Amino acid sequence: MITKYAPAVALASALFFGLAGPTFAATTDEAREETALQKTTLTLSQAISTAEQQTGGKAFDAGVDVDHGKPRVVVETNGPKGVETVIIDAQNGQITGGHKGGEAD
Repeated sequence: MITKYAPAVALASALFFGLAGPTFAATTDEAREETALQKTTLTLSQAISTAEQQTGGKAFDAGVDVDHGKPRVVVETNGPKGVETVIIDAQNGQITGGHKGGEAD
């Protein structure tokens, strides 16, 4: 009787852990990001304004992430020089990087 259902149980387990694993990892990443972002005072609007002033363009995408434990805002603008990405430190509002073109996926 046990051997009759063993393949089905093995398949169900593999599917559960194969699909749930990334979910658990995403939850851990999100928790790290949330913890890092709690220490920031920069608003998304302020970061967008900084990026638009820097590039002379208009923001069309912005997001927050954590890089090496440091929270940052990544803003993509489109302006006279084309698409530019500006990276802003979310703790002090300073531009820490950027490049021509959109953010690498």
